[in-house]
Amino acid sequence: MGRSDVVVIGGGIIGLTLACEVARLGAKDVVVLEAGEPGGQSTGRSSGGIRRQFGNRLEIEMTLAGLRFYEWVFADPQFDGVFAQVGYAFLCGPDSADELARAWQLQQEVGLEVAWLDRPELAERFPYVNSRTLVGGTFCQDDGIVDPWSIVRWLLRTCRQLGVVVSAGRPVDAIEITAGRVKAVRSGAHRIETSILVNAAGAWAGRIGALAGVSIPVVPSPRFQMVTEPQSDLPVRTPFIIDLETGAHMRTEQRCAIAGVRPAGTPVGFDPEMEYDPIAWIAEHASVRFPALRDARVSGFIAGLYEITPDGLPVAGPVEGLPGYYVTAGFNGHGIMHGPAVAQAVAETIVNGAARTLDIGPFSPRRFSRHAAPERVSSLF
Repeated sequence: MGRSDVVVIGGGIIGLTLACEVARLGAKDVVVLEAGEPGGQSTGRSSGGIRRQFGNRLEIEMTLAGLRFYEWVFADPQFDGVFAQVGYAFLCGPDSADELARAWQLQQEVGLEVAWLDRPELAERFPYVNSRTLVGGTFCQDDGIVDPWSIVRWLLRTCRQLGVVVSAGRPVDAIEITAGRVKAVRSGAHRIETSILVNAAGAWAGRIGALAGVSIPVVPSPRFQMVTEPQSDLPVRTPFIIDLETGAHMRTEQRCAIAGVRPAGTPVGFDPEMEYDPIAWIAEHASVRFPALRDARVSGFIAGLYEITPDGLPVAGPVEGLPGYYVTAGFNGHGIMHGPAVAQAVAETIVNGAARTLDIGPFSPRRFSRHAAPERVSSLF
């Protein structure tokens, strides 16, 4: 048994950031409960991409706010990682040209340094891309990749320095509610009393919500990437390239390609029975745009979970009708770039009563309690 001011369920980048922030703002006795290894689920299996190129202002604002968090991290001499600004490129065919052009126009209005490339420019810049059916593309050199595990290590070290207790191997199996408020959380025989509980459980956020009798509209969706052996006809390192026409994406590290393809439909589940071989699916569809992948030898395979919501935006803030219960989840595959800023804003709401980092009003769980379902927010990928 124990007592904590704030208990955070989930030890990925979002939960750890939130715990750091509430402690930094003055909360005492902060505990993070992680079912497995901190960072071992979606965080550690992600691409680590950070990009500004989105098709709506909300997602751009989340990235820009997240970059302020990362500036703080990268400036710390104890940070052992690097933000590799290799750039992000989006490619479009006839069916996706209008969507990409609208997104690019918005990016110009916001003041982002994103270039529009026509097909000859694409062919010259990316000779390893099959550009025959492309219409154009966009490129931002400021976007890039960070190793998620370097962020997890930094967050764990910062948690320790702030007195946050991160408890691994502690799956939560019960949440106690008394007089309509959060009272305690249980993990096996371990019980912690608290008046503030934060659900940062990622793809498991819906299950954790159910333990408290609340509906959190976040469901898991499996995603896959393949890793190839070094390819002599690919550069040592490429930008992160996303093809809107085929749904494929690819980047390289030491000439090894890391590639994936948007799945057919939206598979849901923690461990669903796939109707197709993910590696064969990726190789077949990605090689249409990236021919070097057609006969590449596969050396690895990355399987992870997106945490998806009905409208493509995260769920963040207090849960209506249950004082003391907060949620920060549902980042739709964008947790590395968007999660930290939203987590900081929720932490400010918990400790100070209002967010300064970012307006989290559009992400309130209350939007799903209306009669009409929220309209899906357009997102490039």
